[in-house]
Amino acid sequence: MADSNHLSANVNVVICFQEYGGRVHRFLQEYGLLETAWKPKSIGKSLALPFNEQINKKDIEKALHLAFDFEIQIDCIELEKSETSNNPHARLNRVIIAWLSNRRILENERDKYLSDLPKKWQLLGDFVVLPETAFTSDSWSSLFGQIASADLLAFWQEVSHALGGVRLARQHPIAKDTHRTSQTELLLGENGWVEFLDHGIQFGFDATKVMFSSGNVTERRRIGMIDMKGEVVVDAYAGVGYYTLHMALRSKAKHIHACEINSDSISGLSWAQEANGLEDSITIHPGDNQETLPKLYGIADRCHLGLLPTSEAVWKHSIHCLKPKGGWLHIHMNVHKNNLEEWTSKTLEMLKKYAKSHGRDWQIKAAHLERVKWFSPHVWHVVLDVECKEHI
Repeated sequence: MADSNHLSANVNVVICFQEYGGRVHRFLQEYGLLETAWKPKSIGKSLALPFNEQINKKDIEKALHLAFDFEIQIDCIELEKSETSNNPHARLNRVIIAWLSNRRILENERDKYLSDLPKKWQLLGDFVVLPETAFTSDSWSSLFGQIASADLLAFWQEVSHALGGVRLARQHPIAKDTHRTSQTELLLGENGWVEFLDHGIQFGFDATKVMFSSGNVTERRRIGMIDMKGEVVVDAYAGVGYYTLHMALRSKAKHIHACEINSDSISGLSWAQEANGLEDSITIHPGDNQETLPKLYGIADRCHLGLLPTSEAVWKHSIHCLKPKGGWLHIHMNVHKNNLEEWTSKTLEMLKKYAKSHGRDWQIKAAHLERVKWFSPHVWHVVLDVECKEHI
């Protein structure tokens, strides 16, 4: 583990040829994977770019190999510490120390505040989203209770600017309701509307009202690399278009029926539909998918079921949505690492049961199980690709 207090250290890096360095750098930066505390390093004709030490090496290697078709290596080499002006971690640390000093917080008392500084965050355009634990310790809460609201606003402005943003929010857990409502707390700014690019696709939505998981970058990349030319796709949980837009633009699906219940998500998806020129490629079906999916029975070559922790509520609908000849299902699920094989087997049995009840004599098999990321300790976010086809 690198110690940012030293001028140099061994750091995890991505190594690619110099000519591809700009593309890889933008990719790492766009998804919050770049570690800016250390300087990139030229090694002959190659370039070493540091990545966040909290990211699993295998996960980032998989993401990069999905994103690019040129040679990329993961290594650990010695790098020099970057200039503080270019390092948001160092800028934040410096800003907080200065602020604490102005509040007459003695140097020997600062550690309890500095230890609570966020190690990572999301940057969506000019909108910074802090993790839910940032600045929430008892020490910070007590300190904030002693200052005026104007001083607190000035504090959030400094934090936001240090992290490269203009507006600031703090993430809260997603509400356990049908709409999966975001409970993000706006700390600075008048609204949470954001616009940004994801793999060259334009997204727009209110980040205080709906969720966007940057951690699913590998799966968005993967789903967009599947050839769907000529296919009709049903996306049972479209959201703001996390996967819908990738299937429409990059997979080249003929048409996508996007089901979504949350009006705020629909607003974002409608904006992106127009911004990306997909008015004729996507039909949005507002409302509960238990009511909208039955209207789509028998039309789909492929169904995408992207809800966590489970999408089981629409498995039967998805079987019915496929054309009589069959098709593909992409089933998202949270599964304990020790239960992956058992869950896959039980899922296939359940799908066969649903198909049989609908009079469809299909071969149903698991073509691939994608481990997207760790959802929690020992629990994988997985996607099961299921092929359904008529017996020959």
